[in-house]
Amino acid sequence: MLVSNITEFTVTGIQDRGVANLERIAIYVNETVNIGQFGVMIGNQPFGHTQAYPIRDNLLWFGDAVLNQGDWIFIYTGLGNVTQTDLEGGKKLYSIYWGKAQTVFARTDIVPILFKVDGVQIPALPNDVPQIPANA
Repeated sequence: MLVSNITEFTVTGIQDRGVANLERIAIYVNETVNIGQFGVMIGNQPFGHTQAYPIRDNLLWFGDAVLNQGDWIFIYTGLGNVTQTDLEGGKKLYSIYWGKAQTVFARTDIVPILFKVDGVQIPALPNDVPQIPANA
């Protein structure tokens, strides 16, 4: 599959890999952008390969916010609430928490995959179906 490069961000690495409540993906913001089009998946990158393959049911949407060039995003794999912290020079740190019960990136072949949503389709709203308890 051919896709374009993401230039809005630079994933600078995993910090505190395998350390509970500290493990995080560090992302530098290269230009002013609404992060609502972006997210991260967890993938497997077999040793020596330049491609990564998504692992099923491991996707995190960033949420809707405008960040500026020079800001940072930290995606913690553990529990917490989204926060925005002022940094020196008027820059900001946007911290997102994935809510995983354990660390994710202890193995070096498990990597984050940054993605950009370029289009979506949502089906028409269906009618509700009555829910009848199984033992009624």
